[in-house]
Amino acid sequence: MFGVRREVGDYFLNEYSLRGQFKNTDEFFDTLRDYTLPVLHRIQDNKESIVWKKDTFWQCEVCKGVSVSDIHEIQKQRNERSPELTDLKMKLVRLAWEGPFWKADGEDELKIKEYKFDMGFRDNFEEINCFYKAVQSEGRIVSFIHDEYADSKLPILISNNQVDMEIAIDNVYTPRWWEKEPQIKTWRLNQRYLIEIRANEFTYHPPHFHVTSNEYSAVFGLNNGALYRDGKNKWPPDMVKEIAKWYKIHRKELLEAWENLHGD
Repeated sequence: MFGVRREVGDYFLNEYSLRGQFKNTDEFFDTLRDYTLPVLHRIQDNKESIVWKKDTFWQCEVCKGVSVSDIHEIQKQRNERSPELTDLKMKLVRLAWEGPFWKADGEDELKIKEYKFDMGFRDNFEEINCFYKAVQSEGRIVSFIHDEYADSKLPILISNNQVDMEIAIDNVYTPRWWEKEPQIKTWRLNQRYLIEIRANEFTYHPPHFHVTSNEYSAVFGLNNGALYRDGKNKWPPDMVKEIAKWYKIHRKELLEAWENLHGD
């Protein structure tokens, strides 16, 4: 049935949205409490979703002279007595040091030709960054509160196999973002698999459907039902066969759902 899109998939912390823009740590923790942590809690409540961060995320600067890695030391030095503030700091520390992490490797045919946002800083972006990783895996960006990341979409010009196209990455910075999620079509297989055709997709990927099962997630081609891309964990052959068998029966439904959400 059609419904509100579930927050399933890969999310990438935006390392460029945390670069010392806050006046002091108090201002930072206000936004952390009201915006960023509620977003992360919403994502992490769904065990099928994964929040990735750069392996050097702890180096990001919160305010002038204070990085994420300094937060724990500041907490000990001040001997904070506010339970709420102590809790916020500990959650930030866990966020910085708990995986999963991505590294700047795994480059493929995808190339970023132009970032159409953060105009004053985009020349400082590394070649492999959170946006590249989000495009590569059809993921979303999670941004800290920053004037340059106040839009729900981040437009990018990419080149894939020497074909140029403009796409827009979902940018989540407030829990209210989910109030405007696009629709999807969903199926259930044996109460084990959730199968989805999503409305908001990156068009450089061929038509496809998403399948999740506990810690497993993958993308399958719509034209033949074959495994297109694994998620965090490699799919066992028997699970791939189950989806292939289901696909043969439901291929027509999948194609109709794709056409309804995307056009021919």
